[in-house]
Order: sequence, then structure tokens, then C-alpha cells
Amino acid sequence: MGLRVLVRFLALPAVALAPVRAQEHAAIVVRVDRRVELTSIVFRLAGSPEYSQARLQGYASAVDAWFGKHEDHAVVRRARQLRATRGVSFDAVASFAVHLDRDDPLGEQGFDPLPARLDRRWTSADAAAFHADLRAFAKASKADEFFARHEDFYAAAEAAMRATLAEHADLSWFDRFFGARPGARFQVALGLLNGGANYGPSVQTKDGEDLYCVLGCWQSDPDGKPVFGRPVVGTVVHEFCHSYCNPLVDRHLPELLAAGEKLFSLTEAAMREQAYGNARTVLCESLVRACTVRYVAASGDARAVAAAVAEEHARSFLWVGELAKVLERYEAARDRYPTLEEFAPDLVGFFRDAAADTEAALARRPKVVTMTPANGATDVDPATQAIVITFDRPMRDRSWAVVGGGEHFPKLGSLSYDAERKVLTIPVELKPDWEYEFWLNRGRYDAFRSAEGEALAPVRVRFRTRGQ
Repeated sequence: MGLRVLVRFLALPAVALAPVRAQEHAAIVVRVDRRVELTSIVFRLAGSPEYSQARLQGYASAVDAWFGKHEDHAVVRRARQLRATRGVSFDAVASFAVHLDRDDPLGEQGFDPLPARLDRRWTSADAAAFHADLRAFAKASKADEFFARHEDFYAAAEAAMRATLAEHADLSWFDRFFGARPGARFQVALGLLNGGANYGPSVQTKDGEDLYCVLGCWQSDPDGKPVFGRPVVGTVVHEFCHSYCNPLVDRHLPELLAAGEKLFSLTEAAMREQAYGNARTVLCESLVRACTVRYVAASGDARAVAAAVAEEHARSFLWVGELAKVLERYEAARDRYPTLEEFAPDLVGFFRDAAADTEAALARRPKVVTMTPANGATDVDPATQAIVITFDRPMRDRSWAVVGGGEHFPKLGSLSYDAERKVLTIPVELKPDWEYEFWLNRGRYDAFRSAEGEALAPVRVRFRTRGQ
């Protein structure tokens, strides 16, 4: 069962990038990259959650049927160990994949010294050992035969993505916005097992550099083949922006870190929910997201810009709208700032001020004072007929977002506030010995707001009923 939302509010339009004038740029390569697929399969077998959310169920079932009997292979055990001891997960896996030799990924390859852009969660010894095990796994599982059997499926996915990019993407924007980057090649690698997870690694090569968007596939047609609508272009732009923004943040991290740590501490729960676990990541994501807003702005569609900013604010990047306005000033003075690097002092100043402004803005948000039964309770009476939530101030009436889905989402009745609109009653029907979970506000569903219009920070509600 999918996501269910009990929500009443003025809905924002879905973010869909308005088309911009297509211009010639270095050709974009779209492929189902066997390096990405192979490493994704290994981490899927290892139980990594981010590689266990495939939406292409037919393909995922074929992967499990073919490779499942190798779930105790040495490379799978090593993947579990690397995740537990080094945090190798998410983009670190994609970074390793694209650093394998493109023409001979399972051939001999050295990792000492580490490639300059390989994620630093890898060590030389770990990368070499994992690669040796990966080679053995590919041979034992006959991975090449599996990939060959799915050539038509891969070709259909690649063709669908190429068509979307040809119609809606404008890669020349990157040179116009960031400054020329000779030798940069844009690569979209379709991660068929990644679901909604996307990554933006890059690789320095002897003759230039490869900038990657490892794009998850989260929509399919009735035949189970992936489809890509116009909004996916925003994700592609976002991931390519990482190759520009992350190095800039790293070069100026000493000046940015204090502000980044403050922003992270203020929004830590929401950031960790999105797998953003430290200040540097939040700084990189902030700059990438603001740059992506500027890509949307190049279309001239003010509504699309407003929707993009609203989406970022709903994800707790409350400062991205203002950062995008700062970048507009950069765009207007390119004679003074030939590239974004020259504008870095202004970015440092923005983040310093944003930390203080965000702290003040969050202080204005409503807060949950009490909840009955208590959030996290493990012995709730299954005869309980209502969840009662008390806020610290009057809330906007008939405006709420109770978000969740699946078998652990409770059956709800009609919500209501008391006369002061501080106490919310949520009628429920519960069953014994069962875990329940839902959110008050989450992502773009943020209708719980104070009377003044300030949104409640997302609250995850979990409890368990006792047995009879």
C-alpha cells in the first residue's frame, strides 16, 4: 500500500520545470551503466536500505532470482562490513562504481593512491579488496549473462531518458551559470535499482572529466519499463550541480563550517531523515538546491520558481529561497564574477547570516507540547479511541497533514481542534500488539501551521499497542 495523507490545506503546484530553449552543448551520454548496476546489486544483497527501494518490480525480481543465491558471497559480506565500519553507503557506492575503468571495470585496477575524487569513505586497502571480491562475484554469478539478457530493457530505458533530455534539458546553462569547464562530459547513468535515490559523483580522467548524474528510476509504464517525465530534468540538473558546488564548498569549508554546523544543528532531525548527516553535506546541498532554482528561473516561469522554492522549504532548507536571490545578484554581475568561485566571499557571508536568521525563524514555529498516548510509547491500550496533541499556540483551523502509509498507518476519523485551537483530537481505531507510525507534516505536506502561518517542523509519531 502506498503513501496515504490526511491533509487539508491550500496545495502548492507540483514542481515541473518549464522548458528552456535547448542549445547545443557537449553531447550528454545516457546509459544503463553496468558498473553502477553491479555495485547496486551487491549492496542490495547486503541489505543496504538505499539499494533496497527499487520501484521497477519486474526488474528487481529478476535481479533477486538471478543473484540471490550469492547473498553470502565475500563481496556481499564486505559491503555489510564497509557500511558498518566506514559508512560506505548512498553516494559512496556510486562514486566507487564510476571510478572503475569504463571499458574494463573488472580488469586490474590500482587504488593506491586513491583516485582524487573517489569518496573518502573508501581507503586504498578497502577499495582494492572490494574490487577483487567484486570481480569474483561477477564471475560466479555470471553477471555479464544477466546484463546481456536485459539489453532490450536497458535500451528502452536509455531511449526514454534521451527523449526527455532532448526535449526539456539545456546543458549550456551550466557554462553560462558556472563558467566554462572545458573537457567536462555529462553522463547520466540510470540506476535501475535505486528507486528515488540519486547521486552526483565525478571522475577526473586523463583527457578531461566525467560529470555524473546517477539517476534512480521511480516511475514505470504498465509493462514495467521506466518512464521519465519533464520534472526529472530538475533532478538531473541538481545532481550535475554537485560537481560544481561540492568542490567550491570544500575549498572554503574553513570559513563556512561554523555556519554549516549551526544550520545542521537547527534542522538535524529533518536532515538526517533525508540522509544528510553533517554540516558539509548540508552546505553542499544548500548551494546545489539554490543553483537548481536558478536553472528553473532561466525558463522565466515565476510560478515554477515559487514552487521550487516552496519544495525546498518543505524539506527544511528554509534559507534556499534567499540564497537563490543572492545568486541572482551573481548572475547580474558576471563581468565582476566570471565564475562562481569569485563570488565565494558573498556566499560565506550569506551562510553566516542565514544561520542566525534560521534560528529566529524556527523559534517562531509552533511546537508540540504533549501527546497522548505519548510518542514512543510501547504499551498503548488498543481500546484507545483518540490521539490528543497539544500545541504551544493556536493553530490554523481545518489545516492539517497527517502523513503515512501502509499497514502501520492507523485508521483515522475526522480531526478537530478545541475552541482555542491548541488541542487537536485525532479519532483512531487501533488493534492489539501492533506498531503504528505517521508524521505530522512531512516534505511538501506541511499544512499544520500556527494561526500566523508558521509551519510545524515535521514530527514522527510512533507507538505500539499492547497485546490482549
